[in-house]
Amino acid sequence: AERYPAISPDNKSVAYFSDETGEYMLHVRSLATDVVKKISIEPKPSFYFDMVWSPDSKKLVFPDRRLNLWLVDVESGTAQKIDTSTYSAQESWQPDWSPDSRFLTYAKRLKNRAGTVFIYDLAAKKSVQITDGITHTESPVFDKNGKYLYFISSPNALTSEFKLGILSSQLSRSSVVRSVHALLLSKDTPSPVLPDGKSNADAKASETAPSVKIDFETNARRFVDLPLPPRDYAQLVAGKSGKLLLVVNEWSKAPGNFEEPPQLAVYLFNLASPEKGLEKIVDGFDSVEVTRDGNRILYQTGDDFFLTGAEAAAKPDEGKLNLSKMEIRVDPAEEWRQMLHESMRQMRDWFYDPNYHGQNLNKLEKDFTAYLPTVTRRADLNRLMQQMLGSVSVGHLVIGGGDAPLPAGNGNHTGLLGADYAIENGHYRFKKIYRSTSYSAANGKSYAPLDQPGIDVKEGDYLLEVNGNKLDTTKNLFSYFENTAGKPVKIVVSLDASDGVNSKTVTVYPAAGENRLRLANWAENNRRLVEKMSGGRLGYIFIEGYLGEGTMNAIRGLTGYADKQGIIIDQRYNAGGYAPDYLIEWMRRKPLYYYLFRGGEDLPAPANPAPPVKVMIVNERNGSAAETAALMFKLGKVGSIVGKRTAGAGIGPYFFTPSLIDGGRVQLPNRAAYNPDGSSWGIENYGVSPDFDVEMTPQDLMAGRDTQLEKAIEVALAQIVKEPIVIPKHPAFPIHPGK
Repeated sequence: AERYPAISPDNKSVAYFSDETGEYMLHVRSLATDVVKKISIEPKPSFYFDMVWSPDSKKLVFPDRRLNLWLVDVESGTAQKIDTSTYSAQESWQPDWSPDSRFLTYAKRLKNRAGTVFIYDLAAKKSVQITDGITHTESPVFDKNGKYLYFISSPNALTSEFKLGILSSQLSRSSVVRSVHALLLSKDTPSPVLPDGKSNADAKASETAPSVKIDFETNARRFVDLPLPPRDYAQLVAGKSGKLLLVVNEWSKAPGNFEEPPQLAVYLFNLASPEKGLEKIVDGFDSVEVTRDGNRILYQTGDDFFLTGAEAAAKPDEGKLNLSKMEIRVDPAEEWRQMLHESMRQMRDWFYDPNYHGQNLNKLEKDFTAYLPTVTRRADLNRLMQQMLGSVSVGHLVIGGGDAPLPAGNGNHTGLLGADYAIENGHYRFKKIYRSTSYSAANGKSYAPLDQPGIDVKEGDYLLEVNGNKLDTTKNLFSYFENTAGKPVKIVVSLDASDGVNSKTVTVYPAAGENRLRLANWAENNRRLVEKMSGGRLGYIFIEGYLGEGTMNAIRGLTGYADKQGIIIDQRYNAGGYAPDYLIEWMRRKPLYYYLFRGGEDLPAPANPAPPVKVMIVNERNGSAAETAALMFKLGKVGSIVGKRTAGAGIGPYFFTPSLIDGGRVQLPNRAAYNPDGSSWGIENYGVSPDFDVEMTPQDLMAGRDTQLEKAIEVALAQIVKEPIVIPKHPAFPIHPGK
């Protein structure tokens, strides 16, 4: 494989990482002669990522998997580490060079996990910390004139750091704001902008910078806030001298829409005319690169690439590149051999356990490589890698993708009406109709075709015709609904089986699927049972997953049942998502004091405390973050747990791993959870045991009984009796003596 190519600024060489020896080395290939200079980086190589050339085309800087930042002198062929991070998620150092190639700036996470800007002086061979290490800072770039260092700061980015929990991954992410600043590198350099936000005429930008001067001793006094609105700035790129390109995350106008990622946009800011503010160049793309001279932008949207100017708004389809004639010669057998080897190297360098659960990786690879001659298609290779890497015995290990043919067919969906059927009197009959449930975050995704305004179809009605075709019970009912999902369909229904008697024609829009609808009806029936058996004292919250919709349903329940004496949190069949740290903290919330007003009820503080009694239901289908939820519920002593022991899949993937050469992915468990007392690895291979072990048999299901839910109600009601709610009493109103 050859990865992360970078063309030198003088356009004479291309550098890339090659594993032709079986491990990655740095290759620098002459574009004129095709001669390759091969540079060994270290005795025990790892994986290396995006490299950045120095402007003089003599040096390269890049990070590695082991949290190091490397500097390579191309002429001498020597490599040196210039910094190392202790932050596990230091995936990018965001390096950038000064125009004269003497200084290198980068962003490093400190022990408090705050991003901090550094400058490395190649002449002095030392790094100097530039920002304070308390406020999060990132994306430092030198202006082309060598007078300024731009960077981003954020007061709340660390609330979204690591992206492991609901608070950081969802609730906080779209609220992160960043500001843009400039460091005046020399004490003799005037600010480019005046206090009123206008351009400073005394700070005229030059087009060239033969040498860069940095006065490190007094830099704390030379930070300038650029007159730009706080936004979610993702990256800064230096354009021409005195000009700055800003990549911005633009979030949905509906802040609760967790499932929708932000749109990316590029803006231009000109220090010569700051009053113009941000000028949009392009938006709606997936990724972007800016040419070294700051003149052009290359961006990708889907499978299309566009090359456009960097100083004026791009027109639709402007600069679209024609890549249709690009070809590559592929030797599948050789690719498969390389990918099998690379998958094992990824296991070696990313797996959380350096002892690989006691397995000898070299022996494993040797044993499984012997099967390569039997591989005849890409899917076989995925299976072989799964078997090989799976020998370490761990959850969350997934192999997939790659250069395999897509499934054939046009993808037409059979329409579904959200109903169960029976055959009676020679006709299909509606045995059960699944109804729309109360409003939730999943509203619209649990669409009930037969329970819409103006549609009067009842259980017990006969279904006689579909789009003019009379139904024959010897044929599969669903064959009449082929390719009807989301389209208007006329059905004829009748109260009796006699054709044309008491019949009516109804237009419905069948759904492409009904699993969500059936699940929503199941949860709604559970809610009603809880309300009935508890006499209205308990609320019921079903959390189908710890992603956007599941989180919003949980929040809806925690607020909506604030007046109840207890709640039942049902997370059965929940396969995970993000660790629900915030929800567990909320469930533990108790009133510390109250506010009294002249009218109305007293209000607790903190606001929205959870009902005092909490019972969680789990089962063997819970995995990943759902198990984390159960474990935090138990360790936090939030309440009792009812059901069956969870699956035991606690070690999972998190950090970036490179795709294989043909686009396939190896999802490696590179993050493990453990109990802080060192007693165990928490969930992995064991799961979370309930306080009340309750089996739910197929016989129970057939009889319409939910023994686990019934037990949860019993436990919650008993707890209410044991610990009744204490009604707060305000003190006597004060009486103050008059004058």
